[in-house]
This record gives sequence, structure tokens and C-alpha cells, in this order.
Amino acid sequence: MSRRAKILIAIGIALGVAILVPVIHHYQLRVATEAYIAQLKAQGKPMELTQVISPPVPAEQNSADTLRKAAALFDADQSLLETNQADGMRMAAPGKAMICWWQPDVRDYDSTNSWDDVKTAVARNEKSFALLQQIIVRPNFDFQIKYENGVAGLDFTNFCLAASKRAALRLETAAISDLHCSDTASAVKNLRAMLSLVKAMRDERLVICELVRIAIANIALTVNWEVLQSTNVTEEQLAELQNNWARLDFVRSEENALEMERVIGEITLGKWRSSNSPLLQQFDLARSARESMGLPNKDDHPWDKAEMGMEVFLWRYWWSYPDELRALRGYEVLMNTMRLADTNGSFQDALSSQDTALDRLGISKLNNSFDSLFSGETDFHSMLSESIVTLAGVARKVMRVEAAKQIVMTVIALKRYQLKYGNYPPNLNSLVPEFVPAIPLDTVDGQPLRYRLNADGTFLLYSVGENGKDDGGNPALEQGAEWRSDYWQNPYALDWVWPQPATPEEIQAYYARQKSGN
Repeated sequence: MSRRAKILIAIGIALGVAILVPVIHHYQLRVATEAYIAQLKAQGKPMELTQVISPPVPAEQNSADTLRKAAALFDADQSLLETNQADGMRMAAPGKAMICWWQPDVRDYDSTNSWDDVKTAVARNEKSFALLQQIIVRPNFDFQIKYENGVAGLDFTNFCLAASKRAALRLETAAISDLHCSDTASAVKNLRAMLSLVKAMRDERLVICELVRIAIANIALTVNWEVLQSTNVTEEQLAELQNNWARLDFVRSEENALEMERVIGEITLGKWRSSNSPLLQQFDLARSARESMGLPNKDDHPWDKAEMGMEVFLWRYWWSYPDELRALRGYEVLMNTMRLADTNGSFQDALSSQDTALDRLGISKLNNSFDSLFSGETDFHSMLSESIVTLAGVARKVMRVEAAKQIVMTVIALKRYQLKYGNYPPNLNSLVPEFVPAIPLDTVDGQPLRYRLNADGTFLLYSVGENGKDDGGNPALEQGAEWRSDYWQNPYALDWVWPQPATPEEIQAYYARQKSGN
């Protein structure tokens, strides 16, 4: 064999190896990912859309159009319901809130309205509020979302997320106005409509929907606090509210949402791998989002497009598979957090296990998806698993709203006890079984909520809060806390203390701080 032939053979072998090695590596990565998916399916984990999508709501039970009609009427009205809503339970100091319907006027940071102004605006939207109140008897939404199209096919305007939250804010103003007019029955009805919005959204199974549900529940809680300060609220009204709160479930709903996110993610990933167009369209959407936020985008140069094309190619055949596997394992961690919290009735150990598991996967060291959006830089090696970093924080929001739900139901039971017996009970055991089926538990640590009857006849009720320690019912913030809000469930509060009414002096100090901008 000639020397030239030997060289050609050597070159051919080298080229063959150069081609064969990455091909083999591609299949190794692909097989590892597919094996994990097969393992999840064998364990009965839902990986198909038919397994995670909720059953369709019968037309006669679907209140989606009712919400849309109410939202359209609200949008046509640009009164103070849009510009200067009446908030409930404004925190005047740690552990102290002002009774907003007792105040002489309705103040915002830069404007003040009379109660007559508020009453007029509410009356002008009477039809809208009547529509929202209809949802109380039909608390079901089905927005006919095309989940099978993946992320790109989700039109979030169809979810009416913004409309739902705006409706809750307007119901809040109406309820506060009702209380000022001593119409507690109407205030309770508007509050029940808010809780019905939360319940109706339970089966639109995406995390963004769960976040909106949590936001609306927190708005409803402020109204409930105001209702409890009313002197003419009845036992029957309170029992209805307690039952409405009890029917809300945020833990199981979050698990459902994570299952849907995982399935939709796999659908979307399949589309991205099959064609450049859907993936590049996603990048274009990110650019548009940055422009809408006033953030600069990098200039596109010919070599940037070439580099992007090469990265997309490498991502499709190699980088995406280990990232997909890490993301799938991350989803399992997040769902296990919800399952453990549901089983144990507490979040403390579940969140600790979540942090450890995500550290083990290397996910905690990644940027979250918002960092990539703001920077405009895409790391193709972690593009999928960055979403797990973002979603990991939702568990703490679920913990907060579940703790708030348990506390508000307990406070309602305490008020029912007081209405019947003339004073608050000496302990929470006294509420069982007449007002609650069992001693209410703190969803942070699974222990009974902390309760003390004060010498002046008031009470102290609290959760140990995010730090998981019983600080004796201290609503102050941890030393050095950067977030200075007095909100009762501040993540840095020593304990989450159900607020007591603020004194006139504390309210005046609050308005003085507001005026000075502090």
C-alpha cells in the first residue's frame, strides 16, 4: 500500500471518528433522558397532556363569560375604581392595621376622595358587581386554553388573569364602601365573590394562574379583616365565609400546576428540537419583552447570527438533553415539596428538603429565567432548568397563603365564639368541634397555631413565620432585614401576627410617613 493511500485511510478514519463520536454522544444523552422519562411513567407520574388537563366544565356551570362581561364593563369606566381604590387592612405599624372603613376619607399616596365619591363610583358599576356575585353559585372557569400547542400557543389574555385581579381590587373597594355604609351583608357578598374567583381559577393549571389566585386570596384576606371589625356581622355570615375559605386548596393546586408545566414544557421542547422557527420565535418574544420594559437589546451583527445558529445546532443535538434531564429532576423536587407539605401538613421540612435536593442537582447555582430576560444573554446549557430556579420560590408563597388561610379561618371561628358566648375563648381547644373540626395548625411547622387571650379581652394569634421559630408573637422584622414593609406576613417578620386595630396615634404616624415618602 502506498504512503499516499495510508494517509488517505488515516484521514478517513479520523473523519469517521470525528463524526461518529458526537453522534454516539448524542444518542447517549438522548437515551439517558428518555430512560428517565420512561422511569417517571412507570412510577405513574403524569407525563401526557390527557393526564394533567382538567375535565371540561359544562357550559351551564362555566362562569368565564360572566367574568369577561364584568371586566368589559369595568374597562369602560375610568372612575376612582381605576385610579384610587379603597384598600383594606392598611398596616400602620408592625402588628397593627387601620380600620379603613372607619377613616374620614379614602386616601392614596397622591390623592384623596370622599366616601360619597367612592359610593358613587361603586353604584355606577352596579351591573359589574352583580355579575361577579353570580360566580358565587358557579365558581368554575374554563377558558378553553389550547395547552396542546405548548408555551407558544398559550394566549394569556384568554386566561383573564389581569381581569380577575382587577375584579378583586374593585370588589375590595365595594366591600370597604359597604362597611362604611354599615351594609355588612353586601360587604360579605362582595368578599364571597372574591373568594369565588380564587376557587373558579383552580383548574387552569399553570403556575402563573396559581400566583394570581394567591394574590386575589391575599386581597380577600384584607377585606375579611375589615369585615371582622364590623359590629353588626352575623354568625351566619361568618360561617359562610369560614366555609368559603375552607374550600380553597393551594397545595394540591400548585402540584397540579407543576405537572401541567412539565408536560407543556416537554411539548414545547419537542417543537423547538424539530425546527428552528419556534425557538427563534421565543427569542423574538424575549426581545420584544425587553423593549417593552425599556431595556436595551444587543445589536444584531452577521457574526452574532452565525454564532446563534451554531449554538442552536449544538443545543438541539447535545446541550438540550442534559439540561432537559436536570429540569425534569427539578420538577420532581418541586412536586415532592408539595406532596410532603400536603402529607405532613407543614412546609418547614419540605422546603429544607427542596433546597438540599436542588443544590444536589446544581440548580440553585443557576440564574433564574428572569435574570436571562433582563440581561438578554441566553445560556444554552441551562435554558430549560433556569425555570426551576424561578419556580422554586413559589413554594414559599404557597406556604404563606396556606398559613394565612388557616389563621383567617381561626379568627372567624374566634369571632363566632365571641358572638355566642360574649368573649373570646381561653384556648383554641374551646373552638372544637362547634366552630372548627380540629385544633387549627400552623402550616409552617405543623404545630397548633399560637394563641393567647390578653388581659384586656383581646387575643394574640400568630404563625411562627418564615424563620420557623416561635418568637413569642413578635411582629417586628429580623435585625438587618432589607425589606422594610410592615405587612403582617413579611418574609423577614419574626412571627406572622394577626393584626389588631391601630390606635389613632399610630394611624396619624402612618399618614405622616406616607406624606413624607418614608
